Amino acid sequence: MIDASDRLIGLIYDGIADDLHWSAALEQVAALVGAAAVGIGMQDMKSHQFRGLASHGIDLSLSHTYGRLASTNKIWIDIGRRRQPLTDRMVIPKADFHRTELYADWFKPQGFRGVMAAPALFKNKDSVVLVAFQGAQREDFEPADLKKISGLAYHFGRALSMRLDRERAEQEFAGAMTALDETSDAILFLDYKGRLKHVNKAGQIMLDENAVIRRLRNGRLEIRDRQANQWLAARLSGAQVGEVSVSGRGLRRFAIRVRPSTRVAGGSDTGVMIIRIIDLDRKGEPPTAARVCETFGLSLRQSEVISELARGGTEAAVAQALGIKESTVREHVLRAYDKLALGSRAELLALLARANFDITPHV
Repeated sequence: MIDASDRLIGLIYDGIADDLHWSAALEQVAALVGAAAVGIGMQDMKSHQFRGLASHGIDLSLSHTYGRLASTNKIWIDIGRRRQPLTDRMVIPKADFHRTELYADWFKPQGFRGVMAAPALFKNKDSVVLVAFQGAQREDFEPADLKKISGLAYHFGRALSMRLDRERAEQEFAGAMTALDETSDAILFLDYKGRLKHVNKAGQIMLDENAVIRRLRNGRLEIRDRQANQWLAARLSGAQVGEVSVSGRGLRRFAIRVRPSTRVAGGSDTGVMIIRIIDLDRKGEPPTAARVCETFGLSLRQSEVISELARGGTEAAVAQALGIKESTVREHVLRAYDKLALGSRAELLALLARANFDITPHV
């Protein structure tokens, strides 16, 4: 049977996604310990910069006042140093506490007389504390009250740690997506059942064009080429790397490259596959030997061979153009492929296209 304690802990973990759950949880904490107000906040112990996470019964219009006086809060500083639950009288004599500027400008306007706090989380320089304030009716908290909020602080700390990890991941992903939106290739993130999770700007344009790929009603991504779509399904089910070439409407040529991200244990529908679609007919600068050498770090002769191949030349034609043997051309090709981790001319063309080279064959 779920009791009030279980429901309170459930609200705390619901706060990972929504602050309103924490506000409701703090209201219950206040009732549990007979507090006039309760809050949970994070403070940088070096700069004393404060971030209020949730509260009940606290006048938020005084937040600026607290921020100004945060560095003088001996109770919070002592909790950060000792990392154990405390009441104000365990840190400073009550009479001295009542003479502080923090008490005069922040506690007294709200009718708070006493305070107790329990550490919830220490992460880098940040100290997160669950704080309860006592009103004039009862100036001090009892040891039993401190024990109650200490147990709840543990759950607030775990929930907040999960939230901070999620926020950091979201920020990193947002930064990555901003960078991906600047690329001219379509980048799509699929789960292992082929359902589209995220797409960059170029990928969304390609989906809107509905020429090479489309999104089905069930959320799955489909390549508008039967054989290529079957190939993609096989790559997804086996979490395999691969590349295939297709033609879209208007005979535009594309290379579709697939690779798995880290796969999480738990089934075929977990983890992410990264799909990159390169428009092989995209116009760019010609792949001159100098630019190929600068871009990929190949030797000058290797770059000359690669640039000639990219223009559509055969190995025999490249040998004639450069005045070298055909066997020498093959040797340079193999060495260049090895340096660039390539296995075919199709992969070479895809690589050059990604580097914004014009790989249209010269007749």
